[in-house]
Amino acid sequence: MELEKLDLQTHLIKMGMPVLQEIIGKEELEAISLITNKNVNETMIADLLIKSNGYDIFSDALLRGYIIHFLPNNYKSYLEFGKIDKDITLEIEKQIINRAWNRKFHSHLRLIEIFDLSEEFLPNEVVEDENNFILKTENKNEEKNFFVLIVNKIIEFIESLFGKKNRETFGLEDFQIRIKDNLIRNINKNNLKTIIHMPTGSGKTRTTITSLLEYNIKTNFLNDNFIIWLAHSDELCDQAKDSFENLWRSYGTYDLPLIRLKDQKLEEISKFSSGIIICTYQKLHRMRMNSSTSKILEFIRTKSKFIIADEAHMVPAQTFRDSIEFITKLDFTVLIGLSATPGGYYIDQTEKLSNYFLKNKITITDANNKELENDEPINYLQKEGVLSHIKTHQVKTDFNFEFTSEEQEKILNNFEEGLSAELISKMGEDVERNICIFGELSNLYEQNLSSIVFACSLKHTKLLYKICVLSGMKVAKIDDKTSNQNRKKIVRDFKNKDIKIIFNYGVLSTGFDAPGTEAILIARPTTSPVIYSQMLGRGLRGPKFGGKSECLLIDLKDNLIGLPDEKTCFTLFNNYYN
Repeated sequence: MELEKLDLQTHLIKMGMPVLQEIIGKEELEAISLITNKNVNETMIADLLIKSNGYDIFSDALLRGYIIHFLPNNYKSYLEFGKIDKDITLEIEKQIINRAWNRKFHSHLRLIEIFDLSEEFLPNEVVEDENNFILKTENKNEEKNFFVLIVNKIIEFIESLFGKKNRETFGLEDFQIRIKDNLIRNINKNNLKTIIHMPTGSGKTRTTITSLLEYNIKTNFLNDNFIIWLAHSDELCDQAKDSFENLWRSYGTYDLPLIRLKDQKLEEISKFSSGIIICTYQKLHRMRMNSSTSKILEFIRTKSKFIIADEAHMVPAQTFRDSIEFITKLDFTVLIGLSATPGGYYIDQTEKLSNYFLKNKITITDANNKELENDEPINYLQKEGVLSHIKTHQVKTDFNFEFTSEEQEKILNNFEEGLSAELISKMGEDVERNICIFGELSNLYEQNLSSIVFACSLKHTKLLYKICVLSGMKVAKIDDKTSNQNRKKIVRDFKNKDIKIIFNYGVLSTGFDAPGTEAILIARPTTSPVIYSQMLGRGLRGPKFGGKSECLLIDLKDNLIGLPDEKTCFTLFNNYYN
């Protein structure tokens, strides 16, 4: 390359204020200025664009297009041809700009080279994951000499005489052991459907897996059957995979296939006669609808002993239900649902869900195995250090919205659907409300509290994030376009307190594991106990499970009616299972 390296910030500044305004959006820029009380110039915007986009800066098609368009012609020539003396027509420039952002084009490597950036600024390399893993037991990892084997035998003998074997508890807490025992009792009674009701942060995944492992120790069903674990996100699937690996290493008795289904070739599954299959509901649906994979699904169907439906309140949705019922042999397969909120947005959905699981619900019980009522489960788990104590700070805003009589009826009777997209969008754009939010964010930052913020919309997420970046705060945002590479870095930095606040809309309510979360700011209103509970759940992990003894909840109250709180979220659905 015979071209001088360019400075990205300088290049952005040279593009000029009108262009930078267009990239950010004039209305958003005005809102940022009003809330921060700063006159925003080209340098500040350039810095904001770089910091706010991070490693994904070229993944934004609009921004990448402007950056390329304002490059001198010889740089554009180098991007396309690897030479600096080729003519660049308008068509060629459009071709460069419109090209999908991935690693297979030399122009993308050259773009980051021009600005002297590392390969981290490229998108993730597309690598096909292995279709299967073999779960290993701990005793298979290394050869043990004769002396070690004898000592282990002596230890096992002593344990059998004087104490309860660790295998029988699997490292579970007492309340989890009772749930495990109740679940196995249900299975032995041939109850084909059961839903497990445990608050977020109380170990639903571990409790369920250990229940299945104990049942396998007694029956060896995994010798010729599959467990199918379903979740609605890759994060939740990966968490289940990690739990199976860790628990099987300690408590498994032989090597076992674990198949994590994504977008790989699936033919190899048929060579396994048993194992654990983990996939998303969406993947299962696509397999069912695809003629080329339906035969593999039919094979899985004949050998599925247990179906685990995580976030089971989603099951009544037609797509999920049809797919689950397709692989469920009603006279053979046991369906186990997991949920912190075993109900839907509507009362009739909750009733449908309870009926679907035949009103078989297992939940938190006391030492006498008596089900705890009302808000007692929450209080009990807080006393045990399993859940954190919620310290609520309600912030009243002056935001007002005039409801029609129809809208009021919806809000009172229809949970989430009662709040229209129009209303929530208006709330995210309200300057006075955002000034109030910014004040709370500043306080959280000064107190050095690791905080998660749930915004009104994707647009609102970006706005709050940019305001804080411009104010010099160490913050990050995660949305559905954040690359896996950048997402993992953000989560790691958050855990290390290199980032203090994470903004998001809709992507961190489930499957996000950050036990060190110290504060939750709910800036989006919802009348849905399901959604509210999932947001609050990111801060519920108590000290016994690696979290905090107390979590600060900052809840904005906007003169709306019927909003839930943390205790009613857990208890609201109980009556439908009695």
